[in-house]
Amino acid sequence: MVEFPKFHCCVNQNDEEYDSEIQMYFVKEYDLAELLARLADLDKVHAGEYKKMVNYIQSLENYIITGEKPEDFHFLEDMEGEKGWANDYKIILSDSRAAHVAFRGCKKVIEVLYYYRLVSRKSGFTERFTSENFRSFLLMRDILYKRASELMKN
Repeated sequence: MVEFPKFHCCVNQNDEEYDSEIQMYFVKEYDLAELLARLADLDKVHAGEYKKMVNYIQSLENYIITGEKPEDFHFLEDMEGEKGWANDYKIILSDSRAAHVAFRGCKKVIEVLYYYRLVSRKSGFTERFTSENFRSFLLMRDILYKRASELMKN
């Protein structure tokens, strides 16, 4: 092989290098959705909320790729979140599997935020990676941290 191969990006319709960050953004988004789906099985009380988050993430992906209007994420504003990491190591050391998954979800949101922001700066992607939709992930981060803290106590 003389050159590294490229992949065709559905967002900007260009052939992109594998280190262009756009593919990693979607991989991290899938990881987050998978953790939320797993959390829905472990935390039945809030299963509907987690599934709603997955549906929102899927709609955001469709928006990024096709421009189709994403679902409204303002339902996240009605969920209780917590800023800060006062219980991080307590969660890590807890016996609650659900708390561990919620905390992993919280950390995964941070990875999504990282790639979202990187991609938002690139020509051809900026118009679909908006600061308003970025805010939805900030809300998810705080919600998942709060859930991890609560699940640790059970």
